Amino acid sequence: MTTHTIHEHWLEGLHGPMRYWHSAPHHGLPVILIHGYGAMIEHWSAVMRSVARQHCVVAPDLYYFGKSAIPHVPPSRRLWSDQIAELIADVCHGPAIIVGHSMGGMVAAQVAHDYPQLVRGLVLVDSTGLTDPQNQPSELENFFYRFMSSPGVGELLASVVANELGARQGLLSSYYRKDRVTRELIEQFSAPLRRWGGREAYLTVSRAFPELSLDFEKGEVTVPTLLIWGEHDQSVPPTLAGYFQRTLLPQATIAIIPNSGHCPFDETPQEFCDILLPWLDTLGAED
Repeated sequence: MTTHTIHEHWLEGLHGPMRYWHSAPHHGLPVILIHGYGAMIEHWSAVMRSVARQHCVVAPDLYYFGKSAIPHVPPSRRLWSDQIAELIADVCHGPAIIVGHSMGGMVAAQVAHDYPQLVRGLVLVDSTGLTDPQNQPSELENFFYRFMSSPGVGELLASVVANELGARQGLLSSYYRKDRVTRELIEQFSAPLRRWGGREAYLTVSRAFPELSLDFEKGEVTVPTLLIWGEHDQSVPPTLAGYFQRTLLPQATIAIIPNSGHCPFDETPQEFCDILLPWLDTLGAED
């Protein structure tokens, strides 16, 4: 039986060092796993080995998050798109499948748009990047963003919520299966906040949210696409999957996972893999 291993590596990127995990052996398709806002590589742990049994997995910490560098340039779609393109070119040496969760889905879609020669397939998981006109942000959410953007006030709020208690509350609000919000998961999300500049980095990205919307047109991204959503996602509801399909990615297939919230790969990992892996097989069969 083949032994599958996953090792941590570092790549000196254009905007500083980036941390990534890379599986071995290097077989199947190269699959890039991109975490969401406030997350890190470890958030993919529940599914990483299952995918690595059949494919080569590469999972980075996006700039500003995890242990990767906090750049001296503002967060933007293009910053992260360039980061992932650099990773693919240096590590995969050819087109990859891009799987992105939440904000990482927005990044994945941007990579597919900016670097089509590097992307073989696209998987968006409970993705941000579009706003359905029928599900506009609530007044409370708009107030929160205005509050975060206020000089001094945002810093004060970050000092209050950017800690273990804040991480716990954020995860509980995102997860439908509350039992999956373990002590280990809370520590994973709160640890990066304790590094030098960590809280300020998260605040900087939070303030950039209004600019983190996809702005390309329907049909500009044509690679095979899969949209996976948790049925009970309250923050990015599954109706948004249909909106992505209608307005941006008409070629997409939609899969809704029951008994799951915003993070189906961690809440219901087996069901997630039962959808993702057969879809990857269809891409491999095209060789």
